Amino acid sequence: MKLMKLTSFLAATVSVSLVAADSRDAKAERGSGTGVEVSAEDESFGGGSGDGGCIGRKDIPFMMTNVELTEDGDEHYFGFHNTDTESETQFLKDVRYCPDAGRFGAYRIYGEVVSLEDFKAAVEEEVSTNDAVDHVMYHFHGWRVDPESSFMQAHSFMEMHEENTGYLWIPISWRTHWGSSRAFYDIDRNGNAIRAGETFGASVDVFKLSVPTSLMAHSMGNYVTRQVAQNTVDPEIIFENIFMVSADARMDMFSPEFNPAAPKHMNTQGKTDQANVYLDIPDEELRENGGYALTRIANHIHVLWNSNDPALDIRELFQIGFGENIRRALGKYGEEAEELTRTPYFQERVTYHDFSYQGREHSYQFFQDAVDIYAQYKSGENTIATTGGFKMLRASGRVN
Repeated sequence: MKLMKLTSFLAATVSVSLVAADSRDAKAERGSGTGVEVSAEDESFGGGSGDGGCIGRKDIPFMMTNVELTEDGDEHYFGFHNTDTESETQFLKDVRYCPDAGRFGAYRIYGEVVSLEDFKAAVEEEVSTNDAVDHVMYHFHGWRVDPESSFMQAHSFMEMHEENTGYLWIPISWRTHWGSSRAFYDIDRNGNAIRAGETFGASVDVFKLSVPTSLMAHSMGNYVTRQVAQNTVDPEIIFENIFMVSADARMDMFSPEFNPAAPKHMNTQGKTDQANVYLDIPDEELRENGGYALTRIANHIHVLWNSNDPALDIRELFQIGFGENIRRALGKYGEEAEELTRTPYFQERVTYHDFSYQGREHSYQFFQDAVDIYAQYKSGENTIATTGGFKMLRASGRVN
Protein backbone atom coordinates (compact mmCIF):
# COMPACT_ATOMS: atom_id res chain seq x y z
CA MET A 1 0.00 0.00 0.00
CA LYS A 2 2.85 2.39 0.79
CA LEU A 3 4.25 1.71 -2.69
CA MET A 4 0.84 2.51 -4.14
CA LYS A 5 0.72 5.78 -2.20
CA LEU A 6 4.21 6.69 -3.47
CA THR A 7 3.16 5.89 -7.01
CA SER A 8 0.09 8.05 -6.53
CA PHE A 9 2.17 10.96 -5.30
CA LEU A 10 4.61 10.75 -8.20
CA ALA A 11 1.71 10.68 -10.61
CA ALA A 12 0.07 13.59 -8.83
CA THR A 13 3.16 15.74 -9.21
CA VAL A 14 2.59 15.80 -12.96
CA SER A 15 -1.18 16.12 -12.59
CA VAL A 16 -3.14 19.34 -12.30
CA SER A 17 -3.02 21.06 -8.90
CA LEU A 18 -6.30 21.48 -7.05
CA VAL A 19 -5.05 24.64 -5.42
CA ALA A 20 -4.66 26.41 -8.74
CA ALA A 21 -8.25 25.59 -9.56
CA ASP A 22 -9.80 26.03 -6.12
CA SER A 23 -8.34 29.41 -5.25
CA ARG A 24 -6.98 31.15 -8.33
CA ASP A 25 -10.05 33.33 -8.91
CA ALA A 26 -10.04 34.55 -5.34
CA LYS A 27 -6.31 35.25 -5.45
CA ALA A 28 -6.78 37.36 -8.55
CA GLU A 29 -9.12 39.60 -6.59
CA ARG A 30 -6.52 40.66 -4.01
CA GLY A 31 -6.13 44.38 -4.17
CA SER A 32 -8.32 44.67 -7.24
CA GLY A 33 -10.64 47.20 -5.68
CA THR A 34 -13.79 45.07 -5.97
CA GLY A 35 -16.02 44.11 -3.10
CA VAL A 36 -18.78 45.04 -0.72
CA GLU A 37 -16.89 47.82 0.96
CA VAL A 38 -13.36 49.04 0.26
CA SER A 39 -11.38 51.78 1.96
CA ALA A 40 -8.28 53.08 0.24
CA GLU A 41 -6.74 53.64 3.65
CA ASP A 42 -7.98 53.03 7.15
CA GLU A 43 -6.18 55.37 9.51
CA SER A 44 -7.28 53.46 12.60
CA PHE A 45 -5.12 50.54 11.54
CA GLY A 46 -1.92 52.34 10.74
CA GLY A 47 -2.49 52.82 7.04
CA GLY A 48 0.96 51.55 6.14
CA SER A 49 3.02 48.43 5.62
CA GLY A 50 4.10 46.22 8.49
CA ASP A 51 2.20 45.65 11.72
CA GLY A 52 -1.26 47.17 11.74
CA GLY A 53 -1.45 48.43 8.15
CA CYS A 54 -4.74 48.24 6.32
CA ILE A 55 -4.42 49.89 2.92
CA GLY A 56 -7.02 48.40 0.58
CA ARG A 57 -9.26 47.19 3.38
CA LYS A 58 -12.26 45.05 2.43
CA ASP A 59 -15.21 44.01 4.58
CA ILE A 60 -17.79 41.24 4.84
CA PRO A 61 -20.37 40.84 7.63
CA PHE A 62 -19.62 37.29 8.82
CA MET A 63 -17.16 34.40 8.69
CA MET A 64 -16.66 31.08 10.47
CA THR A 65 -13.45 29.10 10.93
CA ASN A 66 -11.69 26.33 12.79
CA VAL A 67 -8.30 27.95 12.12
CA GLU A 68 -6.34 29.14 15.13
CA LEU A 69 -7.01 32.80 15.92
CA THR A 70 -4.62 35.38 17.39
CA GLU A 71 -5.98 37.79 19.98
CA ASP A 72 -5.42 41.47 19.29
CA GLY A 73 -7.10 43.74 21.82
CA ASP A 74 -10.87 43.36 21.58
CA GLU A 75 -10.56 41.46 18.31
CA HIS A 76 -8.92 38.38 16.84
CA TYR A 77 -7.24 37.79 13.51
CA PHE A 78 -5.91 34.95 11.39
CA GLY A 79 -4.05 34.59 8.13
CA PHE A 80 -1.66 32.52 6.06
CA HIS A 81 0.69 31.85 8.97
CA ASN A 82 -2.04 30.68 11.37
CA THR A 83 -1.60 26.95 10.86
CA ASP A 84 -3.07 25.33 13.96
CA THR A 85 -6.72 24.56 14.56
CA GLU A 86 -9.16 25.58 17.26
CA SER A 87 -10.96 22.89 19.25
CA GLU A 88 -14.28 24.65 18.63
CA THR A 89 -15.82 26.63 15.79
CA GLN A 90 -14.97 30.33 15.89
CA PHE A 91 -17.73 32.77 14.90
CA LEU A 92 -16.65 36.17 13.56
CA LYS A 93 -18.68 39.25 12.73
CA ASP A 94 -17.68 42.62 11.29
CA VAL A 95 -14.92 40.89 9.37
CA ARG A 96 -12.29 42.87 7.45
CA TYR A 97 -9.35 41.93 5.30
CA CYS A 98 -6.13 43.91 5.63
CA PRO A 99 -3.59 43.06 2.89
CA ASP A 100 -0.57 44.46 4.74
CA ALA A 101 -1.38 44.23 8.45
CA GLY A 102 1.16 41.54 9.33
CA ARG A 103 4.92 41.52 9.36
CA PHE A 104 6.56 41.95 5.97
CA GLY A 105 3.20 42.83 4.43
CA ALA A 106 1.40 39.60 5.31
CA TYR A 107 -2.39 39.79 5.20
CA ARG A 108 -4.63 39.48 8.23
CA ILE A 109 -8.35 38.88 8.57
CA TYR A 110 -9.79 40.61 11.63
CA GLY A 111 -13.13 40.11 13.31
CA GLU A 112 -15.04 40.18 16.56
CA VAL A 113 -15.40 36.70 18.06
CA VAL A 114 -18.95 36.09 19.32
CA SER A 115 -20.90 33.15 20.70
CA LEU A 116 -22.91 30.81 18.50
CA GLU A 117 -26.20 32.33 19.65
CA ASP A 118 -24.99 35.91 19.17
CA PHE A 119 -23.73 34.97 15.70
CA LYS A 120 -27.12 33.52 14.76
CA ALA A 121 -28.90 36.59 16.06
CA ALA A 122 -26.62 38.91 14.09
CA VAL A 123 -27.12 36.91 10.87
CA GLU A 124 -30.89 36.95 11.28
CA GLU A 125 -30.84 40.68 11.96
CA GLU A 126 -28.76 41.28 8.83
CA VAL A 127 -31.30 39.44 6.71
CA SER A 128 -34.25 41.22 8.30
CA THR A 129 -32.73 44.70 7.91
CA ASN A 130 -30.89 44.36 4.60
CA ASP A 131 -33.39 44.64 1.74
CA ALA A 132 -30.89 43.12 -0.69
CA VAL A 133 -30.83 39.68 0.98
CA ASP A 134 -33.49 37.16 1.96
CA HIS A 135 -31.53 33.89 2.14
CA VAL A 136 -28.27 32.80 3.80
CA MET A 137 -25.67 30.78 1.89
CA TYR A 138 -22.87 29.12 3.86
CA HIS A 139 -19.82 28.02 1.90
CA PHE A 140 -17.23 25.27 2.48
CA HIS A 141 -14.24 25.88 0.19
CA GLY A 142 -12.01 23.22 -1.36
CA TRP A 143 -8.53 21.87 -0.74
CA ARG A 144 -5.56 24.20 -0.04
CA VAL A 145 -7.71 27.34 -0.05
CA ASP A 146 -6.25 29.76 2.48
CA PRO A 147 -8.23 32.25 4.62
CA GLU A 148 -7.55 35.09 2.19
CA SER A 149 -9.07 33.17 -0.71
CA SER A 150 -12.05 32.08 1.38
CA PHE A 151 -12.69 35.71 2.35
CA MET A 152 -12.23 37.03 -1.18
CA GLN A 153 -14.59 34.49 -2.74
CA ALA A 154 -17.35 35.69 -0.42
CA HIS A 155 -16.41 39.34 -0.91
CA SER A 156 -16.54 39.09 -4.69
CA PHE A 157 -19.78 37.11 -4.71
CA MET A 158 -21.54 39.65 -2.54
CA GLU A 159 -20.45 42.53 -4.71
CA MET A 160 -21.37 40.83 -7.98
CA HIS A 161 -24.40 38.75 -7.03
CA GLU A 162 -25.90 39.81 -3.71
CA GLU A 163 -28.67 41.96 -5.15
CA ASN A 164 -29.62 39.68 -8.04
CA THR A 165 -29.62 36.47 -5.98
CA GLY A 166 -30.65 37.71 -2.53
CA TYR A 167 -27.95 35.62 -0.87
CA LEU A 168 -26.03 36.66 2.23
CA TRP A 169 -22.81 34.71 1.63
CA ILE A 170 -20.98 33.41 4.71
CA PRO A 171 -17.61 31.71 4.12
CA ILE A 172 -16.38 28.90 6.37
CA SER A 173 -12.59 28.76 6.36
CA TRP A 174 -11.36 25.32 7.41
CA ARG A 175 -7.75 24.41 8.04
CA THR A 176 -6.06 22.72 5.10
CA HIS A 177 -2.40 22.67 4.03
CA TRP A 178 -2.43 25.82 1.92
CA GLY A 179 0.91 26.65 0.35
CA SER A 180 2.13 23.04 0.54
CA SER A 181 2.81 20.32 -2.02
CA ARG A 182 0.22 17.95 -3.44
CA ALA A 183 1.61 15.22 -1.23
CA PHE A 184 -0.61 16.67 1.50
CA TYR A 185 -3.80 15.71 -0.36
CA ASP A 186 -4.06 12.42 1.49
CA ILE A 187 -3.16 14.05 4.81
CA ASP A 188 -5.78 16.75 4.43
CA ARG A 189 -8.51 14.45 3.16
CA ASN A 190 -7.95 11.82 5.83
CA GLY A 191 -7.08 14.27 8.61
CA ASN A 192 -7.93 17.96 8.41
CA ALA A 193 -11.16 17.55 6.44
CA ILE A 194 -12.45 14.96 8.90
CA ARG A 195 -11.52 17.08 11.93
CA ALA A 196 -13.15 20.13 10.35
CA GLY A 197 -16.35 18.19 9.76
CA GLU A 198 -16.39 17.00 13.35
CA THR A 199 -15.76 20.52 14.67
CA PHE A 200 -18.44 22.18 12.55
CA GLY A 201 -20.79 19.26 13.15
CA ALA A 202 -20.59 19.98 16.87
CA SER A 203 -21.76 23.53 16.06
CA VAL A 204 -24.53 22.54 13.65
CA ASP A 205 -27.04 24.65 15.57
CA VAL A 206 -25.51 27.73 13.96
CA PHE A 207 -27.21 26.75 10.71
CA LYS A 208 -30.65 26.51 12.33
CA LEU A 209 -31.90 29.98 11.49
CA SER A 210 -35.34 31.56 11.32
CA VAL A 211 -34.53 32.67 7.76
CA PRO A 212 -34.04 30.43 4.69
CA THR A 213 -30.58 28.87 4.61
CA SER A 214 -28.57 26.85 2.08
CA LEU A 215 -25.01 25.61 1.74
CA MET A 216 -22.57 25.39 -1.16
CA ALA A 217 -19.55 23.11 -0.96
CA HIS A 218 -16.74 23.00 -3.49
CA SER A 219 -14.31 20.15 -4.14
CA MET A 220 -12.99 18.66 -0.85
CA GLY A 221 -15.39 20.95 1.00
CA ASN A 222 -18.01 18.33 0.11
CA TYR A 223 -16.16 15.77 2.22
CA VAL A 224 -16.24 18.25 5.10
CA THR A 225 -19.97 18.68 4.51
CA ARG A 226 -20.54 14.94 4.60
CA GLN A 227 -18.63 14.72 7.90
CA VAL A 228 -20.84 17.49 9.31
CA ALA A 229 -23.97 15.58 8.26
CA GLN A 230 -22.78 12.27 9.69
CA ASN A 231 -21.70 13.88 12.95
CA THR A 232 -25.01 15.66 13.48
CA VAL A 233 -26.93 14.32 16.45
CA ASP A 234 -30.71 14.13 15.96
CA PRO A 235 -30.62 15.45 12.36
CA GLU A 236 -33.37 17.67 11.03
CA ILE A 237 -33.87 19.70 7.87
CA ILE A 238 -31.82 22.87 8.28
CA PHE A 239 -30.92 23.70 4.67
CA GLU A 240 -33.22 24.42 1.76
CA ASN A 241 -30.47 23.17 -0.56
CA ILE A 242 -26.97 21.78 -0.49
CA PHE A 243 -25.10 22.54 -3.71
CA MET A 244 -22.31 20.00 -4.24
CA VAL A 245 -19.97 21.54 -6.82
CA SER A 246 -16.98 19.65 -8.28
CA ALA A 247 -17.48 17.24 -5.42
CA ASP A 248 -14.43 15.32 -4.24
CA ALA A 249 -16.78 12.64 -2.93
CA ARG A 250 -17.37 8.98 -3.70
CA MET A 251 -19.34 8.33 -6.87
CA ASP A 252 -21.92 6.08 -5.19
CA MET A 253 -22.88 8.71 -2.60
CA PHE A 254 -26.60 8.32 -3.31
CA SER A 255 -26.75 4.62 -4.19
CA PRO A 256 -28.92 2.23 -2.17
CA GLU A 257 -25.94 -0.03 -1.45
CA PHE A 258 -24.00 2.75 0.27
CA ASN A 259 -27.10 3.94 2.12
CA PRO A 260 -28.74 0.87 3.66
CA ALA A 261 -30.59 2.99 6.25
CA ALA A 262 -32.42 5.00 3.59
CA PRO A 263 -35.95 3.99 2.49
CA LYS A 264 -35.58 1.01 0.16
CA HIS A 265 -38.36 1.33 -2.40
CA MET A 266 -35.94 0.59 -5.21
CA ASN A 267 -36.08 0.96 -8.95
CA THR A 268 -34.08 -2.12 -9.90
CA GLN A 269 -33.20 -0.83 -13.34
CA GLY A 270 -29.66 0.37 -13.93
CA LYS A 271 -26.27 -0.46 -12.50
CA THR A 272 -26.05 -2.50 -9.35
CA ASP A 273 -22.30 -2.93 -9.02
CA GLN A 274 -20.86 -1.76 -5.74
CA ALA A 275 -17.41 -0.77 -4.57
CA ASN A 276 -16.31 -3.87 -2.71
CA VAL A 277 -12.55 -3.58 -2.37
CA TYR A 278 -11.79 -1.81 0.89
CA LEU A 279 -8.04 -1.54 1.40
CA ASP A 280 -6.66 0.85 3.96
CA ILE A 281 -9.49 3.37 3.54
CA PRO A 282 -10.26 5.54 6.58
CA ASP A 283 -13.34 4.48 8.50
CA GLU A 284 -14.90 7.89 7.82
CA GLU A 285 -14.89 7.19 4.07
CA LEU A 286 -16.36 3.72 4.54
CA ARG A 287 -19.00 4.83 7.03
CA GLU A 288 -22.27 4.00 5.37
CA ASN A 289 -25.27 6.27 4.82
CA GLY A 290 -23.30 9.40 3.88
CA GLY A 291 -25.82 10.36 1.21
CA TYR A 292 -28.73 9.59 3.51
CA ALA A 293 -27.19 11.82 6.19
CA LEU A 294 -27.02 14.71 3.71
CA THR A 295 -30.68 14.33 2.78
CA ARG A 296 -31.65 14.38 6.46
CA ILE A 297 -30.31 17.93 6.89
CA ALA A 298 -31.35 19.40 3.51
CA ASN A 299 -34.56 19.48 1.54
CA HIS A 300 -32.69 18.99 -1.71
CA ILE A 301 -29.20 18.17 -3.00
CA HIS A 302 -27.84 19.60 -6.26
CA VAL A 303 -24.80 17.90 -7.78
CA LEU A 304 -22.93 20.09 -10.26
CA TRP A 305 -20.49 17.87 -12.19
CA ASN A 306 -18.08 18.07 -15.10
CA SER A 307 -16.79 14.95 -16.87
CA ASN A 308 -13.79 16.97 -18.10
CA ASP A 309 -12.70 18.10 -14.61
CA PRO A 310 -8.93 17.40 -14.49
CA ALA A 311 -8.40 18.30 -10.84
CA LEU A 312 -10.54 15.45 -9.53
CA ASP A 313 -8.17 12.93 -11.12
CA ILE A 314 -6.05 13.30 -8.01
CA ARG A 315 -8.67 11.39 -6.03
CA GLU A 316 -8.16 8.31 -8.19
CA LEU A 317 -4.39 8.67 -8.08
CA PHE A 318 -4.31 8.57 -4.29
CA GLN A 319 -6.86 5.76 -3.91
CA ILE A 320 -5.25 3.13 -6.11
CA GLY A 321 -6.53 -0.36 -5.42
CA PHE A 322 -10.01 0.65 -4.25
CA GLY A 323 -13.33 0.00 -5.95
CA GLU A 324 -14.24 2.55 -8.59
CA ASN A 325 -17.37 3.71 -6.76
CA ILE A 326 -15.09 5.01 -4.01
CA ARG A 327 -12.16 6.09 -6.19
CA ARG A 328 -14.15 7.99 -8.77
CA ALA A 329 -15.32 11.46 -7.84
CA LEU A 330 -19.00 12.39 -7.78
CA GLY A 331 -18.04 15.75 -9.30
CA LYS A 332 -16.58 14.11 -12.41
CA TYR A 333 -18.63 10.96 -12.94
CA GLY A 334 -22.04 12.51 -12.54
CA GLU A 335 -23.63 10.47 -15.31
CA GLU A 336 -22.58 7.20 -13.67
CA ALA A 337 -23.54 8.53 -10.25
CA GLU A 338 -27.05 9.34 -11.48
CA GLU A 339 -27.40 5.77 -12.77
CA LEU A 340 -26.50 4.56 -9.27
CA THR A 341 -29.15 6.88 -7.78
CA ARG A 342 -31.82 4.25 -8.31
CA THR A 343 -34.37 4.64 -5.50
CA PRO A 344 -37.28 7.08 -5.57
CA TYR A 345 -36.17 8.40 -2.18
CA PHE A 346 -32.93 9.81 -3.61
CA GLN A 347 -34.34 10.57 -7.06
CA GLU A 348 -36.80 12.93 -5.40
CA ARG A 349 -34.06 14.64 -3.41
CA VAL A 350 -31.02 14.77 -5.69
CA THR A 351 -30.71 16.66 -8.96
CA TYR A 352 -27.67 16.33 -11.25
CA HIS A 353 -26.50 19.30 -13.33
CA ASP A 354 -24.08 18.56 -16.17
CA PHE A 355 -21.38 21.24 -16.54
CA SER A 356 -19.23 19.23 -18.94
CA TYR A 357 -19.67 21.90 -21.59
CA GLN A 358 -17.32 24.06 -19.50
CA GLY A 359 -14.37 21.94 -20.71
CA ARG A 360 -11.35 21.27 -18.49
CA GLU A 361 -12.62 23.32 -15.58
CA HIS A 362 -12.74 22.63 -11.86
CA SER A 363 -13.53 26.03 -10.34
CA TYR A 364 -16.84 26.86 -11.98
CA GLN A 365 -18.65 27.37 -8.67
CA PHE A 366 -18.85 31.12 -9.32
CA PHE A 367 -19.52 30.95 -13.07
CA GLN A 368 -22.78 32.64 -14.01
CA ASP A 369 -24.48 29.35 -14.91
CA ALA A 370 -23.73 27.99 -11.43
CA VAL A 371 -24.91 31.20 -9.77
CA ASP A 372 -28.10 30.97 -11.82
CA ILE A 373 -28.75 27.50 -10.35
CA TYR A 374 -28.21 28.80 -6.81
CA ALA A 375 -30.74 31.55 -7.51
CA GLN A 376 -33.22 29.36 -9.36
CA TYR A 377 -33.55 26.78 -6.62
CA LYS A 378 -33.09 28.86 -3.49
CA SER A 379 -36.80 28.78 -2.69
CA GLY A 380 -36.78 24.99 -2.71
CA GLU A 381 -39.34 24.94 -5.54
CA ASN A 382 -37.62 22.44 -7.82
CA THR A 383 -39.10 21.55 -11.19
CA ILE A 384 -40.85 18.18 -10.80
CA ALA A 385 -41.89 15.77 -13.53
CA THR A 386 -43.49 12.39 -12.95
CA THR A 387 -41.57 9.53 -14.53
CA GLY A 388 -42.19 5.80 -14.16
CA GLY A 389 -44.32 6.15 -11.05
CA PHE A 390 -41.98 8.38 -9.07
CA LYS A 391 -40.91 12.01 -9.09
CA MET A 392 -37.77 12.81 -11.07
CA LEU A 393 -36.32 16.25 -10.48
CA ARG A 394 -34.68 18.07 -13.34
CA ALA A 395 -33.15 21.50 -13.64
CA SER A 396 -34.61 23.77 -16.28
CA GLY A 397 -32.46 25.77 -18.67
CA ARG A 398 -29.42 24.65 -20.66
CA VAL A 399 -27.67 23.19 -17.62
CA ASN A 400 -29.46 19.91 -16.95
